Amino acid sequence: MSTFVKLVALYEKCGLSVQSSLSPAHFPGFNLAEIPFTYIYDGDEKLSKGGGISLSEIAFFEAVFEHYHPKNILVIGNSLGWSTLALGLINPAASIVAIDLCPREAERRGIEVTNMLGKYLTANVLAVEGRSPDAIRPVAEEKLEGLIDFVFIDGGHTNDQMLKDFDACRAVADPSCVYVFHDVINFQMTQAFNFIAQENQDLSSSLLYRTPSGMGISYPKVWANILGPVVLAFSESDQRRAALWREGRERLTDERVS
Repeated sequence: MSTFVKLVALYEKCGLSVQSSLSPAHFPGFNLAEIPFTYIYDGDEKLSKGGGISLSEIAFFEAVFEHYHPKNILVIGNSLGWSTLALGLINPAASIVAIDLCPREAERRGIEVTNMLGKYLTANVLAVEGRSPDAIRPVAEEKLEGLIDFVFIDGGHTNDQMLKDFDACRAVADPSCVYVFHDVINFQMTQAFNFIAQENQDLSSSLLYRTPSGMGISYPKVWANILGPVVLAFSESDQRRAALWREGRERLTDERVS
C-alpha cells in the first residue's frame, strides 16, 4: 500500500479528513500555491494554515529513501503532522522528531494528533513544541540517540529563517546528513538556498522543479550514486528551464498585446 493511502487512512482513524494534491484547473478561484498541497480538516474546519507536502513530494521522499536509510530524522515545522508521519511510514526503523513553534492552538492540536497517530507506526515518532533555531540542539540531543542524519526544513518561510535553521541543524548533524527544504521556489527562498550551496561545497545542491513547492536538496557527495538519479528525476534540465521561461515570457507578452 502506498504511503499516501496509508496517511489518509491514519487521519481518518481520529475522525479527521484530508484535502490534498488537487489541481486549480478543477476548482476555479484557487491557485497553484494552495490546493496542490495538503490540508487537514475537522468537519468543515480547516486546521492547518499552511499546506503540507503534496502527493508528488511524497513520491520524491519514497524515491529518496528507497536505498538510503537514515536513523535519526529531524523535521522543522510539524503543523498537523502530515510530513512527519509520511517520513515515519517511509522510514519504519528510524527515530523521527518534529518541532513546531505552535503559533496557534491548531498547531498544538497538531502535536497531539501527530503523537497519537505516531503510535500506529513502527518508527519512533515524536512531535514537540519548540522555536527554531534555538530548540534544534536541545531537542536533537535529548530526543535522538545519535547525530541527525536527515533533516526536513519546513519552518519559517523566509530566507533568513531558512539559513538559521540550516546552520543550527548542521551544527548537530552527522557529516553524511541530507537536507531537504520545502517551498524554496514558491516562497522566494532561492537566495538562501543558493547561499547554502555556495558556502557548503561538500554538499551537492539542487532545486527540484518537478515538485509543486519547488523543494531543494543538499546532500553529501558520498550519496551521489544513490540520490543523484532521484534528484535528476525530480529536477529539470537547464535547457528545458530556459525554454520554458522564454516561452512563458512570450505568452505573457502576447496576452498583454491582445
